[in-house]
Amino acid sequence: MPVAKRRYVPNLTQQMAVAEANYHRLQRLMGDFDQLDSLGITLQQGGVTSQLRLTVLERFNYTMTLEVQLASADQWWVKPLHMRLYHDMRMAEVVKSGDYRQYHGSYGYPNDLGVMADEKAQLNNYLALLLQQALQHGTRLEKQTASMAAVL
Repeated sequence: MPVAKRRYVPNLTQQMAVAEANYHRLQRLMGDFDQLDSLGITLQQGGVTSQLRLTVLERFNYTMTLEVQLASADQWWVKPLHMRLYHDMRMAEVVKSGDYRQYHGSYGYPNDLGVMADEKAQLNNYLALLLQQALQHGTRLEKQTASMAAVL
């Protein structure tokens, strides 16, 4: 008798914990969210140098949208991630990728989009790893504030 396939059920407690941790990691990296427009972090580990770039796309009273790009050897990741920061809840989560596909909390699997059932959770965990690497192995920070952008 075949075993029935279980439907994916998101673990909201774990996802909220990852979102809170990502917000605090970003706060440690960026400092004042209101003043910073972009942040470049050089990562060096095991002889490999990469560049992580965080750019503010939108800024509102209670939310902010950042674009996260990772580069290695002058080749940027094709699909940057867009993440939303919720200042009132102190959470940050991936909301879409650079191809402007909005991510849902879960997907049926298999599906025509070619995404995993827990695609959004995996992307938030990936973001957590990137930010943790930036905190542990970031060697050079290049910050651009709103006042610097006005001068340039």
